[in-house]
Amino acid sequence: MTYDGFKPLFVLTLKSPRAAARQILAMDLPPQALWLALSLVSVLTSLIFSGLLQMAELPEGDVGEMARGSPGYSSPLIFALMQWGRAVLSIFVLLWVGQTLGGQGRLVDVLAVITWLQVVGFCVILALSVAGLILPFVTTLGFFAFFVWWPWAVVGFLDEAHGFNSPIKAFGVLLMSVLGVLIGLSIFMGAVLSLFAGLTGGV
Repeated sequence: MTYDGFKPLFVLTLKSPRAAARQILAMDLPPQALWLALSLVSVLTSLIFSGLLQMAELPEGDVGEMARGSPGYSSPLIFALMQWGRAVLSIFVLLWVGQTLGGQGRLVDVLAVITWLQVVGFCVILALSVAGLILPFVTTLGFFAFFVWWPWAVVGFLDEAHGFNSPIKAFGVLLMSVLGVLIGLSIFMGAVLSLFAGLTGGV
């Protein structure tokens, strides 16, 4: 995708997620490229978040200690691994939950729309982070608007990918998938941390 094609699709995604989703699905993008793009953007987004957390002035007390003890602050690479695992797991959970509720989406369809949303999210977060160096207050409003926009966009994309024609069903897929991903990621990270502890303990 060239810049001339990227820019109008990016703007369309912000204004009309459903129309953008239809364009993404019509492209019939190769799965290998989509998996690579999803992995790359997930890791980059997590590293940017960790960087912002490192530069932020954390408050004193329990809130500050909690932030300092989080993987995003203390272990950026582990946090990036967690976000990569969450992204990959979310694709399969969104597919399975959607099909359980009668959706007709294929794996490549869900992969395409979620990957594109991750790319858009990465670009927005990066732009807001840079703008925050100059206009912190405006950036705060921008992040608030983004977090309001994000669920609306995800619901629209899922609705198109699964062919529901029902935002309520798509919203149900989103809610059920969030719970499923949280449980799955907890199990995944527990296994990774246990393996890491076993390897370091044996040295």
